[in-house]
Amino acid sequence: MNSSWQKLCLVLLATFWLTTAAFAQKRKQEHNYVPLREVRLQMKDFSFPKQDGSVLNLRAALEENKLVLIHYFAAWCHNSNYDVKTMTELYNKYREHGLLVIGVCEYSSPEELDKFIARHQPTYPICVEGDGKKKDRTGTTHYQYRSQIDDQRIWGTPLNVLIKATELQKDGETVARRVHIAPGEVIVDDIEELIRKVLDLKSDTK
Repeated sequence: MNSSWQKLCLVLLATFWLTTAAFAQKRKQEHNYVPLREVRLQMKDFSFPKQDGSVLNLRAALEENKLVLIHYFAAWCHNSNYDVKTMTELYNKYREHGLLVIGVCEYSSPEELDKFIARHQPTYPICVEGDGKKKDRTGTTHYQYRSQIDDQRIWGTPLNVLIKATELQKDGETVARRVHIAPGEVIVDDIEELIRKVLDLKSDTK
C-alpha cells in the first residue's frame, strides 16, 4: 500500500469517526416531547422517602390536592434535565390552585441526585425509589407502568403521570385506574391546557 493510499484511508477513517461522534452528540442533546394521553392504568399507592428524611404518600397527596403530577426521572438522563425546568414552572404557576408535582428519582445515586438538585433547584418535593446503590431497570413501579403502556424505551425517563383527585379510589392499594400519561418530556401547551381545565381556571388566570 503506497503512502498516498494510506493517507486517504486515514482521512476517510478520521472523517467517519468525527461524523459518528457529532451524530451521537446531537442525538444525546435531542428533546423527546410526547403528548399526554388518557389511559387505563393501575396506579398503586406509594410512600417514598424525601431527602429530608420524611415520607411522601401518594394517597395523602391526592386527598390534599386537586391534581397530582408524578414526574419519574433519572438525574443523569438528559431529557430529565430538560423536563425539570417545565416541572418547576408548572408547579410554581399552579401550586396555589391545587397542583402538586412530585419528583420521583429513579436509577440514580445520592451523589447524582444531589448534583441534579443543586443544578436545577426544583421547588417541588423530590422522592427516591430504590436504594441508589444499583440501577435495577425492571424493579420499580415506574417500570411496571411503562410495561402497561408498552413503552419501549430502555430506561424510560422521564415518565409523567397526571392524576385527578376525582379519580382517587377510596380503598385498596390502587389509588387510580385512569390517568393521563406522557412517556417522555411533556409538551407545555398540551399539559397546561389540561391542568387549567381540571383546575377550572379561566384563560386570563395567572
